[in-house]
Amino acid sequence: MNQSAQSMYTDRLARLVQLSRDRHVFSFTRFDWVNDISEQDWWVSPELLTIHGTAYYEQASEAQCKLLSKWECINLFSLNVTGEQELIAGVAELLHTPMLKEANDYLHHFIDEENQHMWYFAKFCENYGGKIYGNKKIKLTELKLDPRLTILVRFAQIFIFEEVGHYYNLKIALDERVHPFIREINEAHRNDESRHITFGRALLARLADGISNDYAPEVLEKVSQHLRKYVQVTIESLYNPAMYRDAGFSSGMAIRSALLADPARQDFHARELLKKVLALLADTHLLKQETSLEPAYQS
Repeated sequence: MNQSAQSMYTDRLARLVQLSRDRHVFSFTRFDWVNDISEQDWWVSPELLTIHGTAYYEQASEAQCKLLSKWECINLFSLNVTGEQELIAGVAELLHTPMLKEANDYLHHFIDEENQHMWYFAKFCENYGGKIYGNKKIKLTELKLDPRLTILVRFAQIFIFEEVGHYYNLKIALDERVHPFIREINEAHRNDESRHITFGRALLARLADGISNDYAPEVLEKVSQHLRKYVQVTIESLYNPAMYRDAGFSSGMAIRSALLADPARQDFHARELLKKVLALLADTHLLKQETSLEPAYQS
């Protein structure tokens, strides 16, 4: 990295640390928790439902869609609980490593904020859904990489996870049809995650600089395949069969399989949900430009 790029990176880190201090909020006391949220309210914007744009959406009543929106909200927040837990553990392992020395101060803020997120998402799911959905995880231990690529892949996974969540946070926070408390939760998360995403983009660009020259094609192919799988599992986790069952739909697994194969849903993934994710991963040579996810979906 040249001196100018290094200076920009350190300046950005300093700015992120200052913003984290200036905008720090103690999440354990920040919210006025409502007693109940009606199943007649929208919990997620109707356009963000996983059935939107398909025959399932056209055939469902508004009441069914609102009930599904409840369980899709619980699923999204559950993914944040398990995702933040995995994220915190992964970042904590990398604290004070040489390649992240300059980022240590910010990473402590990062972990603090993610811990608070995990708490309020778990509380929401337990208070208003009575449970936290489980989800599939991909272990980084299946890859044998040097320290640079290990950090790159870990933060690439964090970036994927946070960018997808950020898409939903932003849309729901701005939607006046959604229950105000749910909008407040999404807005709170969006504010912190915007800094995390800025950091992730800067770190990935820094560590990925020159990897095409520094690593053999077969090594980068292994990384690309791993991240491809991670993106795939992230998308599939949005289509939790349990939420369809909880919303009264029959055969949650059949619905999930049909939706993942539906062209309208695949178009949404490519054109909306994953657009920024795939662009950055391709620009940093971590994912092949021509990567297509749809054929690999598993039911």
